[in-house]
Amino acid sequence: MKHSPRNPHFMKHFLLMAACFVTACTAVQAQGYHLGLTLSPNVSFTDARELSHVGAGGQAHFGYGFIFDALFTETYAIGTGVNVFYNGGRVAYFEGTPTSEGAVIHRVELEHKQQYVEIPLTFKMRTKEIGYSTYYGQFGVGLGLNVRSEGTRTASLFATSDSLGAWDVVNAAAGDPALVSLVDQTLLFRPSMIIGLGFERRFTGTTGLAVGLRYNMALRNQYQAFPIYQTRTGNEFLFEFDENTGVEQPVSGEMKGKTGQIELCVGVMF
Repeated sequence: MKHSPRNPHFMKHFLLMAACFVTACTAVQAQGYHLGLTLSPNVSFTDARELSHVGAGGQAHFGYGFIFDALFTETYAIGTGVNVFYNGGRVAYFEGTPTSEGAVIHRVELEHKQQYVEIPLTFKMRTKEIGYSTYYGQFGVGLGLNVRSEGTRTASLFATSDSLGAWDVVNAAAGDPALVSLVDQTLLFRPSMIIGLGFERRFTGTTGLAVGLRYNMALRNQYQAFPIYQTRTGNEFLFEFDENTGVEQPVSGEMKGKTGQIELCVGVMF
């Protein structure tokens, strides 16, 4: 049965995060609040945590969000809100199945796409108004939950081996791309580090244009139950002796990696 790319556990975890968000906001002894709406196109990429898969390129995605700045002095604030964004990347890896007659290995290129809802908790340092502009820097963490995870998978037969362990490198042409759900291979919770800088240009009263550049990088592995063959570099496989078949077989492992993005944030503050 084909699974939906939507994460079924999202809602209950999001309600818990929302409760924490409200509690944190009411606990801040703020002198004022600054609200805004933002659009944030991004360039996302993958970062492999082992040598068994490699990043094969970045992707352009987008996001949007709600900004909530709780000012406790004129120049310092707690920056939070809600961000909804897509990210992902292209990865290449090897997978296959050991058999009684040897092994079959496929080379896979996967273009994956994930959607997250994130509550950022950042410390925001602001300058006093210079002309009509205020400049800021921010640093903190993001608490993200996976909403959707899917990918386009393209596989090609790479090599086969016989019962004596002799390998025949086929390196066949790639097959047709297939859309697959990656919910079962994606962890629900994504903690991240957020670093950003930007400026706000006031038009009238408290209304203004906000432009910023933000770096958002996951802090831990984002994959689970994602079997791949272990390699040292490129096509150099790791082997171990299999007592059942009496020959050396490629070593199975699991993909470990994370995603990040660089975002251009453009919004309106009120």
